[in-house]
Amino acid sequence: MTDQTQRYAGLRNPFSPGLSVAETASRLRRFAYVERRLMRLLASRVVTIPERHVKALLARLQYEHAQLADAWQARVVELRTSKGRLDAVPDEALAILFDEAEHLPGTYVFLSAVAVQLLPALRAAYESYLEQANDLADYAGVRLAKQALAAGVEHERLLACTLAEVHSTDPERDEAGAWAQRLASYLAAAGGIDGTAERSPLLPRRASQQPYVIPHALVRDAAIPRVWDYVAPPLEDVPLHLDYMMGLRLSEINVAEGLAIVLCETPDMPWDFYLDISRHCWDEMRHSLFGEAGIEDTFGDPAALPMRDYEGAFVMESPPLEQYAVLGLEVEGKNMRYPPGKRQEWEFARDAARHPLMTTFQDFDWADEVVHVNIARRLLDGWFEGGLKTIGEFSATGKAHRTAVKRRHPPVALQHPAGAKQAGPAGDGERSYSETTLGSP
Repeated sequence: MTDQTQRYAGLRNPFSPGLSVAETASRLRRFAYVERRLMRLLASRVVTIPERHVKALLARLQYEHAQLADAWQARVVELRTSKGRLDAVPDEALAILFDEAEHLPGTYVFLSAVAVQLLPALRAAYESYLEQANDLADYAGVRLAKQALAAGVEHERLLACTLAEVHSTDPERDEAGAWAQRLASYLAAAGGIDGTAERSPLLPRRASQQPYVIPHALVRDAAIPRVWDYVAPPLEDVPLHLDYMMGLRLSEINVAEGLAIVLCETPDMPWDFYLDISRHCWDEMRHSLFGEAGIEDTFGDPAALPMRDYEGAFVMESPPLEQYAVLGLEVEGKNMRYPPGKRQEWEFARDAARHPLMTTFQDFDWADEVVHVNIARRLLDGWFEGGLKTIGEFSATGKAHRTAVKRRHPPVALQHPAGAKQAGPAGDGERSYSETTLGSP
């Protein structure tokens, strides 16, 4: 028999009644809610998990879950559902499930719950939805579910690989098992992520009798050495100034952690606020990885240069509004000036250091910062009473606080690491930074 699906634009099951609009909207509201909670859950651990590579992965995943939440919410509104319903909790048991999960302790127990329990449950819900939906009737939802499923499979794989590398003790494995049983009970009470399974009785809250509060402390592993601050070398000292620039990028993990706090500890804001902060958090973690990759590319060792701590101390002790105003207006806003600013950093990497990789990174760093400044001005205009017209004194006071934190300890002069590895050609017959440093012919 000839396959007839091609007649229907290649979509399967055109003759199956599938799910109604009401049934679809109900499931998709739950998907949107779960993706939002995963964004918040993963963002919170950008601050508290010590392992640098895990922080970086969670910063990426929280952003991707935010993007999925946003897409599901847009689809729900298309299904004759008012926007007001998007802010409502679709199921008390789901809410308690994620409230409890926010209290998961440590790296191993946390990753185990997310990688082995929460994400597989979400994957099963997406698979069930795809199996039951009519692809022709609900094309937009089915297409999005396929994208979400593909992203989820990748997330599970990445977290499973990460979990396998985390050293765990017998007590930690026992604790992970106890948490798995507890979370499973709330998931069963919700009827699964999609609410279609048989429900068990809802048990009382345990860890979440009080809301989770992120501990405001710098938590670091020993992967990268640390100093309080750097002495800024002159532009003319090209090798040291490039080291300094790469160190600045490396240290932007502090900003990413601060933004995770802003995301998790600023209640009752419109959804677009959280979506923008989620993106900003991941961008700053990417910038930190720019520094790490640049250092490893140049010296063959990602730990060849230290990162600085003072900005991390500032964001940990500052209220969310203060640190965000300082970041958006006093730091990133001032970086739009030329000279010096982001354009000068890019030109230095391209023309003085002749470092192809850092030239690319600085180019995109500059582009990102333009976006961040525009986002910050828009968000702060609505967040700060009186808007941008009256926030100047507040942000200047915050900047003075940041400067006072910076001055608590003296900066150190960076020592240029020996043995920079050979890099590729800089183009146009010019010698690259690494070739210049090594004195290559």
